[in-house]
Amino acid sequence: MIKVYDQSMQLIAYVENAFAVGYEEKFNGLGSAWFSLPANDPKTAECQPFRLVEIYDGEERVDLFRILPIDTTRSGNGNTITYQCEHVLGTLIDDVLFQYHQVGGLGYPTDDVLEYILSNQAVSHWQLGSVSFTRQFEYKWENENLLAALFSVSRPFDQAYQWTWDTSTYPWTLNLVEPDQEESCYIRYGKNLIGITKQEEPRDLCTRLYPLGYGEGVNQLTVKDVNPAGLPYIDADTQAQYGIISRVWADRRYESAEMLFAAAQARLEVMKLPRVTYSVDGAEIYRLTEDPLDRFLAGALVRVIDEQLGMDIVARVVIRNRPDIYGSPGSVKLEIANKVMTIANSFAQLADRQRVQEVYAQGATNLDTRDFAENCDPTHPAVIRFNVPAEAVRINKLLFPTSANPSGDIPRVRQLVVGIRREQVVRAQLP
Repeated sequence: MIKVYDQSMQLIAYVENAFAVGYEEKFNGLGSAWFSLPANDPKTAECQPFRLVEIYDGEERVDLFRILPIDTTRSGNGNTITYQCEHVLGTLIDDVLFQYHQVGGLGYPTDDVLEYILSNQAVSHWQLGSVSFTRQFEYKWENENLLAALFSVSRPFDQAYQWTWDTSTYPWTLNLVEPDQEESCYIRYGKNLIGITKQEEPRDLCTRLYPLGYGEGVNQLTVKDVNPAGLPYIDADTQAQYGIISRVWADRRYESAEMLFAAAQARLEVMKLPRVTYSVDGAEIYRLTEDPLDRFLAGALVRVIDEQLGMDIVARVVIRNRPDIYGSPGSVKLEIANKVMTIANSFAQLADRQRVQEVYAQGATNLDTRDFAENCDPTHPAVIRFNVPAEAVRINKLLFPTSANPSGDIPRVRQLVVGIRREQVVRAQLP
C-alpha cells in the first residue's frame, strides 16, 4: 500500500494500483524508492513532484519518501508512469547555510552543533532526538546545504556512528547514535542465501599516515612532538604484508596535537586493511518465520555462512535493496562490508573533499606588504603600526627588510614572527 501526503503532511490519497514497487535503504546514507502506475489511473493526478509517499512492505511500514523524477513510458502493455523517490531526509538539501558559518569548539558539544544546523531550516521538518556523542570539534561551512553540513559533523569521529530517524510522527526526529555491535541476523546457504559475490578493494589501503591539523604551510599542526617515534607520520603493522603506502590526512578541526594523534591512530587502524564487500542475493523469509534472525536491516551486523565455500563472516549491512515487493516478494539484495564507507571512505575522495572545504573555510595563504619610512636612533626607536584584517586567523611570518645604506640596495631581512594568532601582541626590536 502507498499513501500520498502533501507537504503539510495532510493525507490526500491511497494508491491501490501501484506495481513494480521497490526501495533501497542505506546505512548512513539517503535511501530511495520507486513505483509505477497505469497512465490512466486517476491517482496519478495526486502523485506530483515533492509530494510525500508512505510505502508499506506488506503490513510493515517502510518509511516516508518524496517524489522527484516522473517518467512516462508507452509500451505494448499500455502506458505507464514510473515515480522515483528519495527519502525525506533529502528535504534538508533544500535549505542552506548561506555565506560563512563557524560553530563548535570547547564547551560546544555535538548536540549543540546539530541544533544549530537544524535551526536554519526554513520549515522545521526535522527536530533533534538522541545524540550519543559529546565531541567538541569546531566546524566551518560556507554556502553548504544542511544535509551535507549534518553529515560532516560525524565525519571526524574516530568511532562508529549511525544516523537514525523516525518519520512516523511530525516533525520528524533525527538521531546520531552508536550502532549495535551484536549480531542480529543470519544468512546461510541452503536457507536464505541464494548467491554471493566477494569484492576486495585494495586501492584505498594506507600503511603510513601523515596527519595534519590546524594551520597552513610550514606552520600546520603535525604529530611529530607527541609521536613516541618523534616522526610526523604513523606506521601500520601491516607494512610487512602490503609494503609502505603513504597518505596525507588533513583535518583543520584539530588544534591539539594529542587529539590529532589519537584520531589518526584510529583512522589508520581502519585504513590498514583492504575493504572487502559482499553482494548477497537472499530470500526475505522474515514474514514467514517471524524470527528476528531472518530480518535484515541496514546497519545491522549479519553473519554469513556458506560451508561449501568455507565462508563464515560477520559484517555490517550497508545497503538493503528490495527490488519489487509485489512482483518478487521474497527477493532481497544486500551489500555488506567489513568497513563502512562513511567511516573509511575512499581516501582520495576524502582528501580532495577536505582540501576544498579547508580552503573555503580557512582561506589561502596571502602576502600583505606595507611601506614604511621613519628616522630613528638608539634612544628614539621607530614605531611601526599596521592593521591586521579581522578575517585573518593566523600570521605565518612577519618580515622586516631594513638597510643602513641610504640607497637601500642591500636590505637586511629580519624574521620577527613565526606562526602567531591574530590576537597575540607582537613586540620586537630591530638591531
